[in-house]
Amino acid sequence: MDAPAPPSSPTRGRRVRKRDLVIPVALSLTAVGIILWATWEPGAFALVRSSFNPWIFLGAIGALGLQITAGGLRLRHVSRGALTVKGGLRAQLTWDFMSAVTPSAMGGAPFAAFFIAKENGAAYGQVTALMLFTMLMDQLWFATLIVILYVSAIWLPVFPTALGAAGIGTVAAYLGGMLIYIAFFAYATLVKPEILERFANWVVRFKWLRRFEPTVRRETKKLRHQARVLRGQPLSFYLKGAGYTLMYWLGRYGIVFLVALSFWREFRHVLFVMRTAGLWLAGLAMPTPGGSGGIEALYVLYLAPLLPPGYGGPALLAWRAVAYYGVLAIGLVVAGSAVRALLAGETPPEQPVPDLGEASDAPPRPTSVTA
Repeated sequence: MDAPAPPSSPTRGRRVRKRDLVIPVALSLTAVGIILWATWEPGAFALVRSSFNPWIFLGAIGALGLQITAGGLRLRHVSRGALTVKGGLRAQLTWDFMSAVTPSAMGGAPFAAFFIAKENGAAYGQVTALMLFTMLMDQLWFATLIVILYVSAIWLPVFPTALGAAGIGTVAAYLGGMLIYIAFFAYATLVKPEILERFANWVVRFKWLRRFEPTVRRETKKLRHQARVLRGQPLSFYLKGAGYTLMYWLGRYGIVFLVALSFWREFRHVLFVMRTAGLWLAGLAMPTPGGSGGIEALYVLYLAPLLPPGYGGPALLAWRAVAYYGVLAIGLVVAGSAVRALLAGETPPEQPVPDLGEASDAPPRPTSVTA
């Protein structure tokens, strides 16, 4: 799960260590174990076992398939066919895998770009344009979702009452801040990329940040080039990308919902889905790799109260088994070569900065975002 931030080149100087693969799983399993112990009710095991529906649970696995497929097709769409369907699926699995073992503030996009470049012989800097578009689509979905949650809160307790008035106010303020950031970044990316460039260049003028100035200037120049390519795409390109993004996130929400439904059918379905969406938004702020530990705590706050006593722990364990541990296992197999290269310290080569002088006013070719 990625925080809304543009991919640049954070893999440079940032190795993936073996402990990065172990710590997130250990954190998650520890949190699940504590929650199972703290929420268990006498006789709950027999009730959970008797109400469990394996066919609905298979639907949750199908929702995981929808998530991966929609994400892979989105990457193929953005590349204008430069990626095959298989290549897009492998890239999406790599993205999800690396998001699960890196902090949300970093996300898996830079590593997925590294994988795509390595697998397809493409320049890393060009591939980041592809990742920029997909992350922009996610941000626009988050913005839409935040508005939906604010409006729905008029009729539904979208924000958990267990947070209290201060907690609900904090969450609402966090979502409002995220909405402002997304609006600024989308505007700066698609309309006025020079705003982001001027702001970044102003920040690095501070004495204690001056050593980062060459890197920041280089990356903002690349971002300006990528934004110019994005602005040259037709409306249909964005609409199709938005459709794939919607399917991707519906798949993610569907896993949580169908796992819970496989254990218990009598709960407030609409509210459960709305709170699931809110959980994912809150999870973007988690500093741990893949949100492990924090996501489990958010489940207890957001979703467990909607299930009968004793059901929250097993539903949480089953969800994480499908959507987190399962993705880690599949991703490790699919992205094994790229992960081994990162573990060995391999980093992508430096991408030449495009010339944005007089040529920057020329209309871009609407052929491929990676072009």
